[in-house]
Amino acid sequence: MTNKNLKAFTNILIIFLILTKLFTVIAGRTELYFFIFWSLPFLSFVPFANKLSIKAYQSFAFILLIYFMSSSLRVFGITPYLFDLLELLLIVIFFVLCIFAPKNIRKNM
Repeated sequence: MTNKNLKAFTNILIIFLILTKLFTVIAGRTELYFFIFWSLPFLSFVPFANKLSIKAYQSFAFILLIYFMSSSLRVFGITPYLFDLLELLLIVIFFVLCIFAPKNIRKNM
């Protein structure tokens, strides 16, 4: 994967994650203030991802583990919701991307 593709894929994942969470707000399963609080780390990561900062990808992988745990609680709760499952899947894909991105960035420099 080239660095240009890595940037594009990262931005697409962030957009899909924010849209998925927005659908849960529209469905009434999440409050608006929680959505804003939830989206801030993703939005703050975008400039660093576009600069291809290796440390930012490594640090954001840790943040994604926290998102994974909170998403897992909702998905495996009493009533699973399709958008919660989609969010969990996107978080796992984004985590894998963040783990392998530093190696890819170094290789393409």
